[in-house]
Amino acid sequence: MKLNFSIITVISLSLCLGLFVAVSCNGPEFESTSNAQVADTKVLQNSLEQTATKLAELYNNKNCMEFVNTFPNNFEEFNQLYGYDDKVGPRILYSKPEHVTYFFECSEVPVVEKLKKSIEIGINGKWDADLIGIFQDKTFNLVKSHSTEAKEILNKLPNEKAASFLYFLLDNPHPNDKEIVKKVDLLNNLLGKSSKLSRLLSEQYQKVQIDWKEH
Repeated sequence: MKLNFSIITVISLSLCLGLFVAVSCNGPEFESTSNAQVADTKVLQNSLEQTATKLAELYNNKNCMEFVNTFPNNFEEFNQLYGYDDKVGPRILYSKPEHVTYFFECSEVPVVEKLKKSIEIGINGKWDADLIGIFQDKTFNLVKSHSTEAKEILNKLPNEKAASFLYFLLDNPHPNDKEIVKKVDLLNNLLGKSSKLSRLLSEQYQKVQIDWKEH
């Protein structure tokens, strides 16, 4: 009995020691990972704040060429600067709708360049109220006014990216509203009824309808 008890005691101590070593070894790694994530978050926040400050200064100085160059290049960055988060609240430049208008009205930047950037921002974009909605409307108007240039840009993109942009252009909580239906018909005519882009447009409109029906 003593022998068995001793063996059990040794095994128990070994297991405890192993658990202690495992926790001790993993602890610093978890801590290091956590610290790295915090550091990355701080770097991202600092970068966003610097961009926001620069955009505000360029707008105030009426330097629209540099303003357009500094403007976000993708939807994620645009949303982090001008969007609204239900948990965090308004983003840094949420109260600056004039920035969006200024971007589209800049006459010093060629239309094609503004179209390219608008389309890049629209890729992976999702509708939201306020500034994202304003950006969506103004992008649609830009595409409508310069459909030939827009088609050339979209046709050079992979189908997935072109489709994603068209989805953003149609995304709306009321996709069957008559104004949205008019928008679809207009885009269909502008892009060419039998074209690849028209097919993608039809597919993405159906996807928008399904997605909002599930909300």
